[in-house]
Amino acid sequence: MASYDLAVIGGGPAGLAAAMYGGMRGLSTAIFEAEAFGGQLINLYPTKPVTNFPAYATIDSRDIALRLADQAECFGAGLFEWQPIEHVSRDGDDFVIRAADDSRSSGRPGGNGASKGDPSAGREVRARALILALGLGRFTPRRLGLADEARFEGKGLTYRLPPIDEVHAQHVVVVGGGDSALDTALSLRTVADVTIVHRREAFSAYAFSQQRLAEADIKLVTNGEIVGLVAHDHLERVIIARTDGSTVECPADLLMVSIGQVPELSGIKGWELGLDDSRLPVTSAMAASTKGLFAAGDYADYPGKVKMIATAVAEGSTAASSAERYLLSMS
Repeated sequence: MASYDLAVIGGGPAGLAAAMYGGMRGLSTAIFEAEAFGGQLINLYPTKPVTNFPAYATIDSRDIALRLADQAECFGAGLFEWQPIEHVSRDGDDFVIRAADDSRSSGRPGGNGASKGDPSAGREVRARALILALGLGRFTPRRLGLADEARFEGKGLTYRLPPIDEVHAQHVVVVGGGDSALDTALSLRTVADVTIVHRREAFSAYAFSQQRLAEADIKLVTNGEIVGLVAHDHLERVIIARTDGSTVECPADLLMVSIGQVPELSGIKGWELGLDDSRLPVTSAMAASTKGLFAAGDYADYPGKVKMIATAVAEGSTAASSAERYLLSMS
């Protein structure tokens, strides 16, 4: 069984920053991700332009994810993607982490001579400290709630932004009013005619995103919800019911639903850490009440938290720094 100073579960910005900092400080570090490294940045919105990451006026989500992963690897962290964690237990002061083997794993050299997909390192490892950067768990999109919704998936309905160069739709409808919805609509506007459908009058996105939307040639249908999908072999149009009782139909050969994610963290209840599927309270040092356990990113909870990619990166670095101090205290 491979042994590490630090293990990180979750490969989004927080987890990758933690792995990078751990490696930089000389800690043998392993990071596990259930899907592809980058979390939502690469698994949900890989070509969405990010405008609030420091030092970049705009950068694609995918590029942030890949650069963070490359940097963590550069500092010697062992990277294991497509390796969902099945169980975590304690053996004395150590954590014992068991990961599932996934055929999609591929070889990326890692710390301690490990590689992604190497069963000797990917199946079960020991770690003296553990950082949980679980985000919202495996990605489960929030759905529209239509009775026949599932049959349209792959036939014009999607919950993940496809690569822009693979979008061949003429008429796109984006559902949602947050930053992801607006950024998605602005991205898709470069290749198609776009309409945003939002159930309220006001948007919750940042003011900067709303200003960009106001300057773009994008149609808005507010105070409305999609109540019907019309298709033969492929989606053709959507039916929208508005709060004033009127009904609107919009052509749509692509419907992008961007109304959030449903947290799916139920599996961690079986881990021997006393966790539940809600967020984990931490101190300003990102330390949990359990000795040697830290958290960062969406799963970490503390007063005044601001959810941004830059914040997640800072939390991951702080958690790794705190783990280092913990390990020094145990020497």
